[in-house]
Amino acid sequence: MGLRKVARKLILRLSRSLSIRDVELELSVISREPRYKVGTTTIFGKPFKYHDGLSFTATYKEIFQTHIYQFTPSENSRTILDCGANMGLSVLYFAQNYPGHRIIAFEPDAAIFDLLQENMNTFGFSNVVLYNKAVWDKEETLTFFTDNGMGGRVKNSYTGQQPSTIDAIRLRNHINDDVDFLKIDIEGAEDAVLRDCADLLSVVKNIFFEYHNDINKPQTLHELLKIVKEQGFHYYIKESYTRNRPFIDVELTCEVFDMAINVFCYKSTSNDQHSQHLV
Repeated sequence: MGLRKVARKLILRLSRSLSIRDVELELSVISREPRYKVGTTTIFGKPFKYHDGLSFTATYKEIFQTHIYQFTPSENSRTILDCGANMGLSVLYFAQNYPGHRIIAFEPDAAIFDLLQENMNTFGFSNVVLYNKAVWDKEETLTFFTDNGMGGRVKNSYTGQQPSTIDAIRLRNHINDDVDFLKIDIEGAEDAVLRDCADLLSVVKNIFFEYHNDINKPQTLHELLKIVKEQGFHYYIKESYTRNRPFIDVELTCEVFDMAINVFCYKSTSNDQHSQHLV
């Protein structure tokens, strides 16, 4: 019996390692596809569409392998706001891991929103609400530019691109004490949005935002950190985009950003975060 148990453990470990290798192989293949080409892969046994292989690969690793958005749910708050949902990997993560929560997701890019909607329909989640709108500091119509990957943004153009127009919602109108997790990844608009919501942020349990520094504008990360600190949060900072030689290289992402920083804001330093394993 003891040998059988050992054999079963070895087989289980081998099958897991093969599964991991299969995933890594698939991601490697997808990452080498031509940029900005719609494709389909399989996640959790169901088809999932993406609009850019490299964006899909980087996002999948960040969300499902690193678990960047994992948090401990509170006892009395059941809403997750996903601002900048893109193709839907973050929505998928939230819906699977927090089935008792309502996920409200915003994505302004019409073409990407169609993929987001199709992906969520494939999984048939009943706790997900999608909006084809931008997140902003007021309700208005905005000019919108996109790099057709992860870089859709308002009022900040890409070279040689004609803008479209999109409707925007005012995020502060959606913030209340039922928000357990607020994710803001909106390509430079986070500065205006966080300032507009500053006096309401204290009711939110957990906040993630990605800060993008525009080389043509003053740096404001320190001001945003001051806002979340005054609203009762601790914060942790991690690079999203890396410049290997910042004293020498002025490397840009999305044409104008020389810095992309992930900021995690939380109110507790407890170590009760539990591991969540996805298969």
